[in-house]
Amino acid sequence: MSERLADWATNLSWADIPRDVKDLARLQILDAVGVMLAARPLEPVHAAVRAMARTDAGSQAKSLGFDQSLSLSGAAFVNGVMSSLLEFDDTHIESFVHPTVAPFSIALPYCQSSHLSGARLMQAVIIGSELSCRLGLVPPMRLHSVGIHPTAIMGAFGAVYALAWLEHLDGRQVVDAIGHCASMCGGLMASWEDGASTKTLHVGIAASQAARAVALGREGISGPRLVFEGRFGWFQTHVQKADPSAFRYALATDGLGSRWELLNVASKPYPSAFTIHPYVDAVLALKAAHAIAPADIAEIRCRIAPSSVATLCEPAAEKLRPLTSWHGRISLQHSLAEALVRGGMDKHAYSPEALADPVINALADKVVYEAHASQSADPKKAGAHVRIRLNDGSCLEQVIESVRGTRANPISEEDYIRKFRSNADGVIAPGRIDEAIHRLMRLDAIDDVAAVFDALATPTVHSE
Repeated sequence: MSERLADWATNLSWADIPRDVKDLARLQILDAVGVMLAARPLEPVHAAVRAMARTDAGSQAKSLGFDQSLSLSGAAFVNGVMSSLLEFDDTHIESFVHPTVAPFSIALPYCQSSHLSGARLMQAVIIGSELSCRLGLVPPMRLHSVGIHPTAIMGAFGAVYALAWLEHLDGRQVVDAIGHCASMCGGLMASWEDGASTKTLHVGIAASQAARAVALGREGISGPRLVFEGRFGWFQTHVQKADPSAFRYALATDGLGSRWELLNVASKPYPSAFTIHPYVDAVLALKAAHAIAPADIAEIRCRIAPSSVATLCEPAAEKLRPLTSWHGRISLQHSLAEALVRGGMDKHAYSPEALADPVINALADKVVYEAHASQSADPKKAGAHVRIRLNDGSCLEQVIESVRGTRANPISEEDYIRKFRSNADGVIAPGRIDEAIHRLMRLDAIDDVAAVFDALATPTVHSE
């Protein structure tokens, strides 16, 4: 399996990639850049820069928006932290993998420092994203249910494929690099319990370890061929709840180049777990249609896919009063309450003030959830069912069939641009926002991406 994936990745040509895949990949890169810019002023990102300056100083590369030179691995780490800190990065709905950001986090500094073209950058991200999604489809259950963050693993593999393609590794070298990467992956979900910052580092860790894995593969240090489907391969050793025969290895390899999972990747309208988004859409739609005030609400009842209850709704005490900003981003109760009270959710959501707001907290206490099989009937939809009961006894109901950004409920190019503008606002000058959009929207026509991304290294407006 590893050899088949490596063969596809190394032999794919730009002409082999369909126009709709290229068009969406361009928007996904625009989205990733905007998300990274939104997080760039925040202290955890600057802490990551300081940490990498101690361990990964160098002259090879720079992270997005920073003048400080780091090693390729260090620059990729900081990029990954920026891309995931706000939980605003895109998602492959069926696998729960955030596929764009890890390949992009490593491909960007490599292409920038090597003065490569936008088409090269795009193709590397397309390869890494597609294979991240496909590998995420192999397990027969959500990896969250066994305590593993899928992006930390599949994103690392995707980052290896992206960088290996940029460095012109041959198939054998790619297999070796992937084999080494599998032994580097952890993806532990322990920080889901207390809101610790480690989860926000997972994309950075994935992207940075790709640099090491590819370097080892380039040098011919052998890695296991059966790293995926073998008896001691990644899937059977890390997902021991599953019967070995249940793994869907064919989904990773069948139809490569003709069936594109990248087209099932959705941009996030809100900076939270994507499974919360249709519920936020539902309550905001009801608020707008009926002029609901928080004080009018007696109960907000949500039907939840059984597989999502443990991550979005429980333990109830943690979800009702999230300990940290990131903890709030995986709380259904807090997210719905903040959306209703504040009227929306952008990059400023889940602030310490919002987490402590008594009006938001009181409304969160009124969110009730019930596990309902109808909400998990189609893993490619991730919809929502919400019923709000008002103090006067009347009830309002809203159903969202498919989460926004999917092919069943698509968002437009204008939606991507609007999100980018919102995320870049206050971080780079308005004129530079327009220039960045213009360049990123024609990325594959640009001969040297350094000019595009060097222009984003401007003074930032620092937030707490």
